Amino acid sequence: MAPFFTGRKLNVSLLLALLLTLLLAVWLFSGSIYSSATEAPDFTPDSQAQGLPRVETRILQSQTYSPLLKLQGQLEPIRHLQLNSRLSSDLTAWHVRLGETVQTNQLLLSLDPEDRQAQLQRAEADLRVAEADLRAAERLQRQSLVSENDLLRLQASVATARAERDRLQLELSHTKIRAPFAGTVEALPVEVGSNVQLGDVLLSLTDTGQLKLTGQIPQQQVHQLTEGLAVEAILLDGRRLTGHLSFIASVADSQTRSYRIEALIDNDAFKRVAGASATLHIHLPDRQAHRFSAALLSLDDAGQTGVRVLDSDEKLVFLPVEILSLDTSGVWVSGLPDRVELVTQGAGFVEPGQRVQASRVEPD
Repeated sequence: MAPFFTGRKLNVSLLLALLLTLLLAVWLFSGSIYSSATEAPDFTPDSQAQGLPRVETRILQSQTYSPLLKLQGQLEPIRHLQLNSRLSSDLTAWHVRLGETVQTNQLLLSLDPEDRQAQLQRAEADLRVAEADLRAAERLQRQSLVSENDLLRLQASVATARAERDRLQLELSHTKIRAPFAGTVEALPVEVGSNVQLGDVLLSLTDTGQLKLTGQIPQQQVHQLTEGLAVEAILLDGRRLTGHLSFIASVADSQTRSYRIEALIDNDAFKRVAGASATLHIHLPDRQAHRFSAALLSLDDAGQTGVRVLDSDEKLVFLPVEILSLDTSGVWVSGLPDRVELVTQGAGFVEPGQRVQASRVEPD
């Protein structure tokens, strides 16, 4: 009796399991029929784009970009001059002191004129005699009493006497050394009483009312410059001086292939910065450009830098760009239309010319 009872129990369990499975299937089928009959099909605007690659885009509008070129430079005085002796004599007096600010034509020092004043007086007398002889000969020549050769010799004598007088006048003027421009006395290398020879340095004069900042700009950037552009000189301590670009070399340096530039910097306060290094900021004209993350830049098959955008037909297009500036927070580029739909995600899975399904992100 025991085996028969066990088999009967197993058959009943199997029958119950089959019945439950049948009931579950009927319930699910009846629910599907009800749903299909009472709910409309889910037609979304993107239903026609099913199967197209999906990308994320963002509308970008061009902005005003104020370009700035930065380079290192050297501040120099606008004028620096060593005054040399133009004759041999003794230094008799200084009329200025070291570090003094002087004005144009101010007397700086005196040299001993020695006997040059007496020589000048004699030369002036010789000139008057020569001129009188020439005038007398000219009167006689009109009466044909003086030959042409005698008249020419007298004219030569006058020219010689005048040249000697002028030479002595010039030498005497060189005994009084005057400032050729306003500036500061930077060096007095000769003591009073010293004998100086022709060409010896007597004094150094520097004008720092305006400064000259010199630097080198790479050949890739020189085309952006024009004379007159506004510049700033940033000193090591953070002080700023303003000015303008005054010179751009026409020929690159043969070693560095860079171009020498000069900027005139205002220094009305006569700050002692001549000879120091500074960072030069050159402000280029404003232009329209786009800014976005540098991670969105890519290269085409030709190695050209650009970005992927969508055209009016929702097709992916590669547009080349020119990088204007790059920093850790983003990149400025030119070469794009004023308004552009930039692909921000998914561009790596789509080929140029391929139509896509875009999910647009609102601009900030």
